[in-house]
Amino acid sequence: MPKDTKERIIAACENSVRNIAISKTDNDGYTDHVFNAERIKPKNRLIRSISAVAACAVIAGSIGTTGYLINRSGKVPTADIEETTEAAACMSCPFGDFGTYDFTVSHGQDSEKVKYEGETRDKIVEFLNSFNWGEEVPADDIPEEVLEEKDFDMYAVQWIKDDIVYNVAVFDMGYASYCEIPEHLDEGEAAGVSNVKIFRIDYEAFDKGMREIIGDDTDDNTITPELCEKSPFTDLLATDYEISPYTLDYQTPSQEQRDQLAELFESQTWYEFDGTVNYYGWAVQPNRNNLTIKYTEGATVTYISADFRNTACIYSATYDGDTIVDDDWRFYKCEDMNFGVKICDMFGTSIPDSFRCSEDVPVEMEEEADAPVTSVFEDLSNKDNDITLNKYVNYNWEEEKLTDEQIDKLKKYFETHELKNEDIVPDMWRGYGSKEFCESFGNNFIMISGDNTFKDLSFSNDRQFIAVHYDTYGKHGFDTKIYKLHDADQLDFLYEILG
Repeated sequence: MPKDTKERIIAACENSVRNIAISKTDNDGYTDHVFNAERIKPKNRLIRSISAVAACAVIAGSIGTTGYLINRSGKVPTADIEETTEAAACMSCPFGDFGTYDFTVSHGQDSEKVKYEGETRDKIVEFLNSFNWGEEVPADDIPEEVLEEKDFDMYAVQWIKDDIVYNVAVFDMGYASYCEIPEHLDEGEAAGVSNVKIFRIDYEAFDKGMREIIGDDTDDNTITPELCEKSPFTDLLATDYEISPYTLDYQTPSQEQRDQLAELFESQTWYEFDGTVNYYGWAVQPNRNNLTIKYTEGATVTYISADFRNTACIYSATYDGDTIVDDDWRFYKCEDMNFGVKICDMFGTSIPDSFRCSEDVPVEMEEEADAPVTSVFEDLSNKDNDITLNKYVNYNWEEEKLTDEQIDKLKKYFETHELKNEDIVPDMWRGYGSKEFCESFGNNFIMISGDNTFKDLSFSNDRQFIAVHYDTYGKHGFDTKIYKLHDADQLDFLYEILG
């Protein structure tokens, strides 16, 4: 292979990794949130970057160990390199038994490492150990067009032991590479990479098997609203409602205001979308950021709420006493980016000029979905996390660790009661930590904290809801999602310790 070709491939990999490190690092160096994953600190991110460079260099057949080069057979001279014990641990797999490694998985050139736990990890181990890794091939047998390819898909599996990073990279060109890298190797340095091996594999089979376990992470993550045949607000706006037009109190609108508001809603073309994914913190109590319309009929309370732009929702809840027995939450968008502003003008609500959009501003309809909250069960199962009870006593915070028995009871509950978007409810308490929130949820909560996790769990006094306050590590700061709580009788022990 021409020397300049090898250098171009390695240089492209280095530039790609360097760009990833710059664009992904934020909020004190932590990465963006990943589903069912731990966030990787900068030090470990650098190891991933080094490994990506090394993997590309391996495919180019251009690196060895302290001056040793891959020979024509594609193998490092056995007289100078000791046989790796990691690769000899499992007879059916050339890389050893993955069940004994604390490994991470990444998919794609620009992706972060994911450390899977529990059943998902077990399935990955079984798949990797039983996969047909083919036969080892000489590096010089790899076609030139493969080496020239820059737009490729790949998986990387890594683990660290005794200051050595073990890296298995699987490429959609039909090759897998294995190498061992000193943990503290400088980025882009290839001299310390050892035990380089290349295998010819069936990438389609590997990709299919991994997707069946970890999901299709290349799916389009865009939320696209669907056209409504008619306005969903018509019937509600014909009722005897009360309104808070971006103010802190309800008022009774005049008939002229009712007619104008109904006409404005009717003049729009509406599109429905799943807003609980991104708009879980939406408030349905009077506040300065939302229009709030409230209508009560018997045991059912229905709200219309809209922001300053082009998004509105309808939330309806039916009560048995103080308990919600049925609810429904739907979100809509229109094509007028000043829809909410026009309502402010209609009711004389003063807003800053900066809230007003110019006529040529693009209409925001589609948007990227936020990542879901990581599994509470997996957070509780992570032995590196601290699980504590936090109590507010005599104007001071007191913290005590939960016992193993208490943690096991919590794990047992969340193993069968995973939090789901369909159970999310809007903010009916004027925000996390507000007076109204504390009256409903109390001052005490469970905290799950660790290097890659920060999550507070608050449980409502009426046993209807659980509030999850968590760090999004740079995406939104701290967010709060409130879910309906099911089978709360299984949490009697928890309410006893919460007090």
